[in-house]
Amino acid sequence: MINRISYLIEKYWDGNTSLEEEAELKALLKNSKGHEAEKEFFLGIDQIKSISPQNIQNPGIKKLNMKLYWTQIAASLILLLVAGISIFSYKQKEAERHAFAQVMEAFSLIQHNMNKGTENLQSLQEFRHLNTTNQIFEIETN
Repeated sequence: MINRISYLIEKYWDGNTSLEEEAELKALLKNSKGHEAEKEFFLGIDQIKSISPQNIQNPGIKKLNMKLYWTQIAASLILLLVAGISIFSYKQKEAERHAFAQVMEAFSLIQHNMNKGTENLQSLQEFRHLNTTNQIFEIETN
């Protein structure tokens, strides 16, 4: 009998037993002395089989607090909204600075061109003391 148990245990660990041989091994182990580790192993398997899935509880998983969950989602959305508004505001101010720089550049160009034009009018400053066109062309009127 002990030889049969040893033979079936070796065959079981090699993965070569049939369902009938496994049932025979369990029955032989229950009725024999020795092979305590194998007895505990097969009793543990039977206990695991008897547990129904509804009774299994995972202690690592806590029930999710829905109020906290929705609060976290709301906080995330508010954070994204504030970030979006900040980025939009920054881009708008950057566009305003760029437009101001362009306007100032245009004013500078206008001033430069006006200075060029006024330099050409310097020769007309000599005629400043003349009041009328008649005096410019020395036309005498009676």
